[in-house]
Amino acid sequence: MLGLCCQYMCEKLKKNGSKELINILNERHLQFGRYKKGDYSKSDIHDVWLNNTTELLSVLKRIKSEGYSVMRISSGLLPLYDLAEADLKSDQQVLDKLKEIGYFVKENKMRVTQHPDQFCVLSSETPSVVDNAVVILEHHAWIFDQMGLDRTPFYAINVHGGKKGNSKQLIEVINTRLSDSAKNRLTLENDERGYSVKDLYKVFESTNVPTVMDTHHHTFLPDGLEMEEALNLAISTWGTVKPLTHLSNTTPGLEEGNFTEKRKHSDYVTYIPDCQLQANNSGRIDIEMEFKMKNLAIEKAVKDFGLLL
Repeated sequence: MLGLCCQYMCEKLKKNGSKELINILNERHLQFGRYKKGDYSKSDIHDVWLNNTTELLSVLKRIKSEGYSVMRISSGLLPLYDLAEADLKSDQQVLDKLKEIGYFVKENKMRVTQHPDQFCVLSSETPSVVDNAVVILEHHAWIFDQMGLDRTPFYAINVHGGKKGNSKQLIEVINTRLSDSAKNRLTLENDERGYSVKDLYKVFESTNVPTVMDTHHHTFLPDGLEMEEALNLAISTWGTVKPLTHLSNTTPGLEEGNFTEKRKHSDYVTYIPDCQLQANNSGRIDIEMEFKMKNLAIEKAVKDFGLLL
């Protein structure tokens, strides 16, 4: 199954007759600085949380009707959650909406995932960064708990390994600092510099946390493994749960550029490793498609490469 990442793009007709692409997931945001200055009331935060959960349910219904069954939820679903007062966290309208989302997901056999931002680093050498990462992961796990979703990596909360060479700490934090709710949904993704698929397999052996293979990242840090070898190794960490993978490409024209340029994601799919294409079409894996044009990129890839939704 192919997954959308956080947005759904549609054409909108402007007053002058021209068209523009917009994200119909109308997620609203809150700023930390304004919160600290007292600019947001409890009612303001409640309204944003209710808007975002309502919008998410609407888009999930839309994409399911169009054949999609996987979606990555934005990490900004409930902004300022870690700072909001306790009574906001028990807001019944928001809790009911989260429960409704979970019911829809389960009834329609969908898969939703989360991907905390780059500041969620369990292997950091700075204790406060690790503390914050634990808080972030527990928050994401709480959201899935309120949705009533099983505590398995099928509903992945996906992060990177973080600080290169610090796998011992990564393992320790996973095994000693995370609740079952967070740990049992946690997945680790290979990256371009710090942790290869081979590195993460060693972490898996000590934590049972499966590997989300990003085939684009693997081209930067193959660590002696061919693409298919790495994919099979990552798949082996998932047990009975369907493995999740990521797909992206370098922006056309930057393939021979420097490291930063080659990391830039393209608008549309230009290349799919054969092993990943075959694994998807045979039902062995799911793929989250990390392309700037979101669902439009998926629609084109289905036609161009024969990918199955």
